[in-house]
Formats: sequence, structure tokens, C-alpha cells
Amino acid sequence: MRDSSNTNAAGRRSIDLADGAMSCIEWPKPGGPTVLFAHANGFNAETYCALLQPLGDSFHILAFDLRGHGFSTLPATADLATGWTIFRDDLVGAIEQIAGPVILAGHSLGAVASLMAASQFRQRVHALLLIEPVLIPPLREGDTAGAGDLARRAERRRNEFPSFDAAFDAYRGRGIFASWPDKVVADYLRGGLVGRGDGLLRLACAPEWEAAIFRGAPHDMAPLVANIACPITILVGARSSSTSAQQLGVIQRLRPDARVVTVDGASHFLPMEQPEIVRKELLRLAFLPRRAERDGGGGPRA
Repeated sequence: MRDSSNTNAAGRRSIDLADGAMSCIEWPKPGGPTVLFAHANGFNAETYCALLQPLGDSFHILAFDLRGHGFSTLPATADLATGWTIFRDDLVGAIEQIAGPVILAGHSLGAVASLMAASQFRQRVHALLLIEPVLIPPLREGDTAGAGDLARRAERRRNEFPSFDAAFDAYRGRGIFASWPDKVVADYLRGGLVGRGDGLLRLACAPEWEAAIFRGAPHDMAPLVANIACPITILVGARSSSTSAQQLGVIQRLRPDARVVTVDGASHFLPMEQPEIVRKELLRLAFLPRRAERDGGGGPRA
């Protein structure tokens, strides 16, 4: 187990899967509800320490480094990214090794992987929290699958830095990190930079893998909620979002009890910008009965 200097009462744990090990940060809480958290494309478990650490007194939390990210050792070749089913299968493999009911929570890619995994484990998932899930409408004639613009940006991402401080200075306050607290940027880099023996630090999630994931993004995932029995909450940013209105409409038709919360002032990076909203929702979900009351859904704002 690798100690993380920026996490209190937390440590590293590895979960062995068929083709390697998935690393995770664990906040142990014997007897507490179990939360399994999956991150966004290109990020890693440590990125979410500021979000999750305050919940360590209430939950047993496992925050995963998904395949090709952080400290996980699972192979990551471009062909594996198609449809994101490999991330579903990895989560399923982890759930099979964890006793009792679980709450699945995820951001972006991690939200879609959690949705897919929940559809495979109707009896094990107590609740599902989807934070800015990448829900793309069905392909129309002439459309190109995946997220090509994001893939091209990922391929151009700088991949080498002479030091941690150089990487921090390059990221803080810039681009997608403009709305992130400095601590969260530092956590992202602690979990996302690795040495290769030549004195340079490189991104653990290679730009080529991040791009392949964007290109492999699945379409029309919303109908999966018909296979899920547990309470569902979806948090979306009011300022910008990766969750399409069309897909939200499908979810609310199939699961009218699903709770959709639009968070004022938030973007796709909602967990970094307004972590208290996410924590509040996890605490609410933990104490709901397994079957959500059919209250007609709705769209509250936070």
C-alpha cells in the first residue's frame, strides 16, 4: 500500500483483475456504507481527495484509478477504449471482490462506467450518483462517433515536465483548470505524474490513451436506466455540461423518480468547483431505501 501524503486516514489498495491491478485510494470505515468512485477521462483518484476526504467519517470509500490512469497497471491500448465497456468490466470485477451493497458514484467517464456497471448489478447497487455523465444522443446519419474535438486536444497535450513545480505552474489557473482550487490541481498532479527513470515526469494517462477514450465514447447510454432498480441522482452543471438534454429526457421518461439537479454556476468540472453539493447528495442517497419513491422526478436546482 502506498501512503498518500495529501490524504488523511487513507491509503493505497490494489484490486487484482484478470489482466492487471486496479489501484485505488481507500478511506476505511468498518460498517459504513461503501462508496465506489470513478473519475473522469485523463484524471485519477487523487484528483478527488478534497471532495471525498471529508466523507471518510461517514463512508467506506474506494476511489479508483481507472485503466490507463494513475497507478493502475491494467493494459491500455486504443482498441480497448471503444464503447467504454472495458471500464464497465473493470468496475464489475472490483464489485465482485467487495462484500455487501455499494453506492456507485462517478464523474464524466466514471459516471458512464458506473451507469453501465449498475445495469449489470441490480441486486448489489444501493444507489447511483452520476456527476456530469457524458451522455451523447444517438448517432444520426452522417455523424461521427465519439468526441473528436476533445480527442484532438488530448493528443496535443504536453506530456513531459522537468519537475512537479513546473507542471503545477503550467496548469494552475489555465484552460480546464481555471476554475479549480490550487489544492485540487496539486492533487491531480500527485496522482497523475510518474517518473520514467530519465529525470522527467510524464502523465500517467498518456495523451494517446486519453484521445482514444474520447474517440470511443458511446452514444445513447440513457436507456440503461431501465435496467437499474436503485435510486439515481444526476448532477449537471448549469454553465456548461456534457449531459445532453435529449438523454436526460430519456432518463426522466424511463425513470420518472430519477433526481436531476442542475447546479447553478457549475461547469463540467462540478466536483472541483462545488464539492459540497456532491457530498450532500452522497449523504442523502446513503440513507434512502433501495427502491426510490416514484415522486414524478423533477429538476431541482442547487
